[in-house]
Amino acid sequence: MSAKTVVVTGANRGIGLAICELLLSHPTTRTNPLTLYATSRSGSDLGLSTSTSPSSPSKILYRPLDISKQSSIKSLLSDIQANDHAPVHILINNAGVNLDDHFTPENAKTTLDVNYRGTLSVCQAFIPHMAKDGTGRIVNLSSVGSSLNPYSEDKAQTFRTISSLDDLDAFMHQYQKDAESGALSQAGWPDQKAYSVSKACVNSFTGILARQNPDLTINCCCPGWVDTGMGNMLGRPPKKTEDGARIPVRLAVGDVEGVSGRYWANDSIRSREEGRVQEW
Repeated sequence: MSAKTVVVTGANRGIGLAICELLLSHPTTRTNPLTLYATSRSGSDLGLSTSTSPSSPSKILYRPLDISKQSSIKSLLSDIQANDHAPVHILINNAGVNLDDHFTPENAKTTLDVNYRGTLSVCQAFIPHMAKDGTGRIVNLSSVGSSLNPYSEDKAQTFRTISSLDDLDAFMHQYQKDAESGALSQAGWPDQKAYSVSKACVNSFTGILARQNPDLTINCCCPGWVDTGMGNMLGRPPKKTEDGARIPVRLAVGDVEGVSGRYWANDSIRSREEGRVQEW
């Protein structure tokens, strides 16, 4: 029985750690064991266990990954290829930052470099090495904050119609210029919400990558309002991390009804269901 290779970024805490735990205990691992790469910037042992499924020969490997650095992404990929000599089946991009409590143009750029450019770079590096037999899946963690409602109509329309990565990159360079000049609101952007803009980018490039790679299943999702460091920035979250892991794990190993390139969420950020396709 060959194991499925799974990579989870930002696995050291919060939703990322809960995703790893839920994957390892998921019913599908009883017949399809995992080789799980639980990555974080430190690469520390996270104390994960396969004891919830003792008959499963799944194994856990801890590796360092800084998604904002190309050298770190390439090093991880080389390590996986050297160890497994097999394609990657599942990539879950959870790593991210929210620096909007101290919004500056510099922090806005950092947020985009990690959440948008970093996540995209991981996708682009791994796509050529993913399983092309119908089992390859990418799940990108987004947010309810990705909604286009706070944008001006022309900015929202631009996001809805972007069809290439080059156009998306140019759009974000304009955002950074407007942030540097202090003209975000006047230019039609949500003010001091770089995290939200970065997650709208995730939704956008998820659709683009799905169209470019029809042999893969690529989706993004909002995990809901979860009790994490980010979640507590907005008040008292109603959901535990294991609740927030449900939608991304469904998109990774569950039935997605053939859907690719879409944004998944529950009707309420408080809901503990497993998500459905939503407009953003």
